[in-house]
Amino acid sequence: MSRHDVRDVGPTGDAPAVEAASAAGIAFESADVGYGDDSVVSGVDLSVGRGEFVGLVGPNGAGKSTLLRALTGTARVLGGRVLLAGQDTRTLAARYRARILGVVPQTLPEPFAFSAEEFVQMGRYPHLGRMQQFSDADGAVVGEVMDVTDTARLAGDRVDRMSGGDLQRLTLAQALAQQPTVLLLDEPVSHLDLNHRLQILELVRGLVDAGMAVLAVFHELELAARYSDRLAIVSSGGVPLVGKPADVLTPSTLREVFAVRAVIGTDPVTGTVAVTPVLREQVAIATSGPTVLVIGGSGAASRLMHDLALAGFRLHAGALNRGDVDYSVAEALGADVVELPAFGEVDAVAEERVAAAAGEADICVVAGVPFGRANLGNLRALEASDAPKVLVGSMTSERDFTHGEAAAVWETLVARGAIQVGSDEEALVKVECLGP
Repeated sequence: MSRHDVRDVGPTGDAPAVEAASAAGIAFESADVGYGDDSVVSGVDLSVGRGEFVGLVGPNGAGKSTLLRALTGTARVLGGRVLLAGQDTRTLAARYRARILGVVPQTLPEPFAFSAEEFVQMGRYPHLGRMQQFSDADGAVVGEVMDVTDTARLAGDRVDRMSGGDLQRLTLAQALAQQPTVLLLDEPVSHLDLNHRLQILELVRGLVDAGMAVLAVFHELELAARYSDRLAIVSSGGVPLVGKPADVLTPSTLREVFAVRAVIGTDPVTGTVAVTPVLREQVAIATSGPTVLVIGGSGAASRLMHDLALAGFRLHAGALNRGDVDYSVAEALGADVVELPAFGEVDAVAEERVAAAAGEADICVVAGVPFGRANLGNLRALEASDAPKVLVGSMTSERDFTHGEAAAVWETLVARGAIQVGSDEEALVKVECLGP
């Protein structure tokens, strides 16, 4: 997309703005921001450079939108400074601000009986002089932004009859028609279907790569991680953490900021951070009562451990490799784990520790995990335990990679009274029936 150089109206309305527009896009310098005399966020130090996408994440009401409003002038800067294109926002003329700053607000504009094309044309008004007519060049800009936002087909339709998703894309088109150097997005895809979410965020990502500065509020952490260069946590009246998504979205941060226990992984397609919520912090995890030892691995026991925790059982997860999905879920649920190094085997020491846990457990459960030489010790550790045992599935050749050793242990457990069930759901029911 071509860009319009701001060159005739400076921050006070009468000075050239080329130098200002080429400066860093956004900077909060020890900024206190709020409404009236009341601060919502304080001591904020945050910058967004040209060619950078920064996402704001945090709980509802923390002040994410307030930070954006400090840039638009609808929230007050009560202390420190907030800079836009190198200029203090408190001195910016409205016309200058409108030329360099595009905004897609959280609350969509009240739709009137304009056509979609007329609605997008309003984005060109900051570039028109007094009495200046809308030109062919302005029309070309409008046509281009409507094409890239997939709104050209709506050109003649009335805005007041459109869906929230169409209006949200039109609002972005109007903002892009300003040809801004800085773009603010407040939950930019909240009304959009999956296809248009990807389209819009990939469009914005392309604008960033071409030099635009973008600051965006997100509630969907995975989208924020996928498209942002950095994330800023807004919480407890400030911005306590700023960094790369992988450094910011950690289990400890999610517990502290969002009160959610979560598993943090890697999206297999994009390589970006993937977040799987496991349990709200407000949901009590049992610290007393019956204990269930769950033998799993490779994600086979994740759902069962989650359901057992919700049912009020204390958990022990046997021996698991650090980084294994079941290990991460067990950790999120506060379960005891015999920790193994990544790709490490259940050696004699680990097997002995699992056997001790089995001896203390009220019930032992084997999830639908396959067994090989590396984890056979987890299964063998159950042989000496007198606790009731529930086995999920059957030990078939597709599950036994130990040349029959796992099958032999399995048969021994069944011969001693272990109960075989067909699914995790049946295992949960059986454990609840066996529970003391």
